[in-house]
Amino acid sequence: MKNDLTCGVVRDLLPSYVEGLTSPESNTAVERHLSECPDCAQLRTALAGAPEPAAPEDAKEVDYLKKVKRRGWRRVAAAVAVTALLFAVGVAAKLFVIGEPANWDYQENLNWTAHTNVPGQLDLHFYSEWSDIAYSHWMVENKNGIVRVSARQILPSFLHDASDHWEHISLDGVREVWVADQLIWQGGVEISPQIDRIYQAQTLYVGNAPAVGQVLSAGRFDWIGDYTIELQTSTQPYRLTLNFSAPHTPGGIRLSETGLYQDMAAVLAIIGNLDEIECAFRDENGQPWSRVLTVEELNRDLPRIVADYNERFSHGKPCPLYDNVKDYAGSCADLEQLYDAMWWAGEGGIYAEIE
Repeated sequence: MKNDLTCGVVRDLLPSYVEGLTSPESNTAVERHLSECPDCAQLRTALAGAPEPAAPEDAKEVDYLKKVKRRGWRRVAAAVAVTALLFAVGVAAKLFVIGEPANWDYQENLNWTAHTNVPGQLDLHFYSEWSDIAYSHWMVENKNGIVRVSARQILPSFLHDASDHWEHISLDGVREVWVADQLIWQGGVEISPQIDRIYQAQTLYVGNAPAVGQVLSAGRFDWIGDYTIELQTSTQPYRLTLNFSAPHTPGGIRLSETGLYQDMAAVLAIIGNLDEIECAFRDENGQPWSRVLTVEELNRDLPRIVADYNERFSHGKPCPLYDNVKDYAGSCADLEQLYDAMWWAGEGGIYAEIE
């Protein structure tokens, strides 16, 4: 078929042709002309690829959206920066100001000493052996005669650069004084951390091996060396034996004999149905030797032990005399005084057997 469309007609039809608005017959005629006319074909290509010009109103809307987007990103960045700053401030406040409750025990690095040099007053001096920890927010609460001293552990700073601290506590109407979870004074008697640990670990039955292990761990037996536990609970007298693995000679153990009998007496008092305790050793030649303390023996010697102690410390609170060593487990103060009295019993030759 002869192509009867002129370039002028085709150029008029091209916009409609590109948008697909022309009829099939017109399409056929336009395409036949485009196949033979490079100029019109180039115009068709240009029309097909050219973007539709935006109206002035649309251009303004696009610019506005771009501005909003840029403003949104700036706000997001500012929010992230503020959040990071607040987080850093919170962490710093937690570490240097707020801290965490101090949970002191004998393994912590905060130490204290107690003094009763002033009548009716307990003076507590707190100090740390480490420079990377400080304490703040000291509080002293008295509820029904039970005083608790607490603090918070923080990192040193210009606000709190040391843990050295004094508390002066009036003992008027006070029955007990605690530092965190440790009893340090009861009824006129200063309580050592060791006796507080032993007292809190007390158990009624020597057959309860885990509980017995806690009692022994609270004492000082591990200072001598490793040991295994042997229980005799089939018949009375019920006996607890500590078999030490390292060789020791009588009188040559690192812990003195008097200190050994102190801990043995405390164990007899604090384990309800224990009748005897033995610390068994072997010397360098493998020869066995041991130290044994029984409830019967200790009960027999209590009057002498207590009388000697009270004579030595007549200015302090007298140690009570009970018929049975088990009665000293009734309070931490009684156990502390029995423990102290056993040291002087050893010094006086009642139990110390240095060879």
